[in-house]
Amino acid sequence: MNRIIACLCLSIFISFAANAQHSKVSGTVKDAKGIPVVAVTVQVLNTNLSTVTNLTGAFELVNVPSGKVSLRFSAVGYAAINKTIADDNRVLNITLEDAGLKLDEVVVSAQKTEENVQNIPSGISVFSSAKVNDYRIQNTRDLSAIVPNLYSSNPGDGRNVTSIRGVGTTSYDPAVATYIDGVNQFGLDTYISSLFDVERIEVLRGPQGTLYGRNAMGGVINIITKKPSNYTTGFAGVDFGNYGQQRYSAGIRTALIKDKLFLVQRVWLTDKTDFIPMSLIIKSLIVCMVTWVITI
Repeated sequence: MNRIIACLCLSIFISFAANAQHSKVSGTVKDAKGIPVVAVTVQVLNTNLSTVTNLTGAFELVNVPSGKVSLRFSAVGYAAINKTIADDNRVLNITLEDAGLKLDEVVVSAQKTEENVQNIPSGISVFSSAKVNDYRIQNTRDLSAIVPNLYSSNPGDGRNVTSIRGVGTTSYDPAVATYIDGVNQFGLDTYISSLFDVERIEVLRGPQGTLYGRNAMGGVINIITKKPSNYTTGFAGVDFGNYGQQRYSAGIRTALIKDKLFLVQRVWLTDKTDFIPMSLIIKSLIVCMVTWVITI
């Protein structure tokens, strides 16, 4: 009993000590002409902390860990940038450039931490949310058209078999691991290959077993969905294609308790008629995903 009480006291002490080492980061975001930029997403990498700028371009983040931290600034129409700050520089003046004049600074979590893609010593292809929409990537199978050395197909049942650099398998234990928000999809029957509300897609080529464990001999497909914030956002989409294909998707991201509890709900409906010799198969699928994000 005494040991349990001692452990509880130690945990409380560590919690207070950790909170004491948190601080505030604030600043303003303007464009190249000095005009404040509204609705810029400011994210502390490797944490769940994020906010957006107000009408004057100002922002404020609380409970930011002490020491060196990396911030990411992104907004529609502007090139995303990353900035590393220390304890002696917690008031920032950020300038964003037009997306037509500068490329985004790409952030990936291929090595289990969010960092610049140029620091990754591995063959990797990255697609942002904008690129996913531009290339019309609606299924992991569509990646085979734009990712070098990747091949993906299915026999008509929607279960994609993927290989990278010729390393693949047709068994239920894939040679290319698929992760969705850090969760491994172990078999062909355990994940949905369709994509929507995606923040970015990372494809790592070559063996990745050191960091990703089993089923990563050929490589890894890392899918990261969009995270909620204190502001309510959502999306809706309708797509039509050949062979009677229909696709409807909608979702909402909101905060139930500011900075603590968030709700993400996504609904997706697809209907398609596939012509197979001697038969006509109608495939329909309705998916509803509800995600709770708790920040401590």
